[in-house]
Amino acid sequence: MTDRPRRVRSRRSVLAACGAGMAALAGCSAVGIRPGDDEGPEYDAGRLAAIGREGAPSRPDAFPVTVTGEMTERHSERARELLDAVPERPEVPNGVVTRRLRDHREEVAEALDESGTEDDDPQAGTHADEEPGLERLSEARHHRADAAELLGAYRGATSELDPDRVAERRETLRSDRRSFESGRDYRGGEPGVALVVHAELEGYSDRARRSAEAWPPVPDDPATEPFKVGEIVRGLEAGRAALSDARRLRDRYLDGIDDPQPFRSAITVTAHRLDRRASFRWRGLHEYLDAGPDDLPFDRSLDGTPAIHLFARAKRTVDSADRAAEEAMQAGNQANAVLAGARRIAGLRALESVIDAIEEGKYDSPDDADRVAAARADAVDAIETARGTSPVALSDELAFPAHDALRLGVRRLEEARNGRHDVNRAFASLAYARLYAGAVPEALATAIRYLDPNADAA
Repeated sequence: MTDRPRRVRSRRSVLAACGAGMAALAGCSAVGIRPGDDEGPEYDAGRLAAIGREGAPSRPDAFPVTVTGEMTERHSERARELLDAVPERPEVPNGVVTRRLRDHREEVAEALDESGTEDDDPQAGTHADEEPGLERLSEARHHRADAAELLGAYRGATSELDPDRVAERRETLRSDRRSFESGRDYRGGEPGVALVVHAELEGYSDRARRSAEAWPPVPDDPATEPFKVGEIVRGLEAGRAALSDARRLRDRYLDGIDDPQPFRSAITVTAHRLDRRASFRWRGLHEYLDAGPDDLPFDRSLDGTPAIHLFARAKRTVDSADRAAEEAMQAGNQANAVLAGARRIAGLRALESVIDAIEEGKYDSPDDADRVAAARADAVDAIETARGTSPVALSDELAFPAHDALRLGVRRLEEARNGRHDVNRAFASLAYARLYAGAVPEALATAIRYLDPNADAA
């Protein structure tokens, strides 16, 4: 890609960019517009709400490793073990602490009852009407951590907790995490699929690392700060649970591959190449990315149009991906750096499309609710197309910002009160979902090409 030519801002464009509409770009909430105050088209509020109720299609369970009922049940069993160690009616000398412990125990017990495992076969995978496997696994870990926090607070309040034992558990977790990391070379089969799996494992390993940190220290007298003790114990249990899930997911993934290959070097190189490519593209867009809310380089006023919200969304997506890539690189999480880098590439391409559309005079307020409905349908189609690009596990990860924008758009339609401002924001979100989704295949192809160690330099 060549650098986009620098555009000279006219005095009219600078003046037109100023005003109340810029508050949205700066992150300020704008006052809703009542139908009677609106200039321009009016909309059927019922029709808009109906479009919003159509919602956004659920994300598929595209993670390439099946989460079994046995995996979630292990957390549930551990949670019940921890819960059962706390009396149903805990009593401690402090009445306030007693009430908090009782309330917390009731909440944990109720949550565990509601999330009871329904699989007759603990080896069974997910069903079509269930949450995605990783979400179920996360929920099970959350319940386990809640139960651990309760028990930690109870033992702290009753002076049964041994601070030395907590220190030992922290050291054990640190040792176990080091062992997990030392034996991991990012092995897998298909490079794009391996990338998604190891990005997930990096997240779990990071949680274990944070949980094993020797801070905050356990109070010298746990009975004086039982709920602080509970939070410390919760973190340790959460880290232990995350690391155990990381091992099981890795093992299940590798068990299905005949000759797994190491991808650590390829993933690291890809992260750096994507960063260089994105930086090159950024230079061609710096005029727009660096512009303040009162100095947008367009030759038309965006005030009061969906275009201003569309541009703000596109800019935020690029900024967010940029930060995520930098943080992942600094933490040594190269697989996540690749995912963020690929999203950054897609975000920059989408931003180019947004800029071109705005300069062509597009994205004024939609004429009617049918135009809004068409925007939603176009967004859905674009996301489904993006997710259909192989490997699906990776395309679904890269398409997440589009799905997020679609969900936001339909939610705003449900809440719209026939005001043009509400409709403009929803329309902009739907438009961005389509434009970002359209950029996913190119970003995915670039990442896959870089992941191939034998690929020629781009």
